[in-house]
Amino acid sequence: MILTAFLNKNTPSLFVLFSLLLILPSAQASDEIREQLYSEALEASSDKQDMRWLGMDGQRFLSLYRDAESIENLGTVILLHDIGSHPDKDPFISSLRRELPLHRWATLALQMPLREEGASEAEYYALLPEATDRLMMAIRFIQQNDEEGAIVVVGHQLGGLMAVNGVASERLPEIQAIVSLGLSVSNSSHPEAQTLTFLRQITLPFLDLYGALDSSDVVDTARERRLAARENLSYRQDKLNYLNSPYWGDQALVIKRIYSWLSRVTKEAEAAQ
Repeated sequence: MILTAFLNKNTPSLFVLFSLLLILPSAQASDEIREQLYSEALEASSDKQDMRWLGMDGQRFLSLYRDAESIENLGTVILLHDIGSHPDKDPFISSLRRELPLHRWATLALQMPLREEGASEAEYYALLPEATDRLMMAIRFIQQNDEEGAIVVVGHQLGGLMAVNGVASERLPEIQAIVSLGLSVSNSSHPEAQTLTFLRQITLPFLDLYGALDSSDVVDTARERRLAARENLSYRQDKLNYLNSPYWGDQALVIKRIYSWLSRVTKEAEAAQ
């Protein structure tokens, strides 16, 4: 009877608590149905042989791996796609994952966490810790496969924010360089979206690429990003004239800039050891 009285008295608050327990996990976890649909599409494609499942049961996610075509490879590039995409749907990431292996880099393109179709970038911020978890599992995969050389990360737009968020968290000490393409600075107060704060904390070699015709939260904040990173002597920012996302204007030139810069900074790091 005491229990019944307690439940009757506290039914409204208990109902709210129970509802929150149901809602909160789904609000902070990737959309598994969308991920499954993407994985089925890739299963039916010609890139099926590149598929690798990373993580453990309950945390498994898809990636696409390509080995470098040179015996003396420089390392592995982890590729992070833009908002709401998959490892081969983002046209820029798709090109990078095929082209970099021709230039002594293996590539591991990850399926990043997803929200429902049409979700805004701000709605993705709560998923950034899960993105860092996936980066950690990608690094573990590279190490377990005895891949030699540097481990670097390239992120396209939201993927760039996921990269800098993860590196600034200090949970990814194995990463040796970062390339962002179209990195934005939002007005959000969300702790996972503080691009400028992250840039102040990062000391790794960093290439900040953006198109002159990119969105305003990328173009108009370029100076802010440079100032935030001014103490990082290995930070470089390049504006790509006449280009906007997905950088179709001269994609081959942008890709060449990326692998040339990565090759240079990793060789400099080796020489300094």
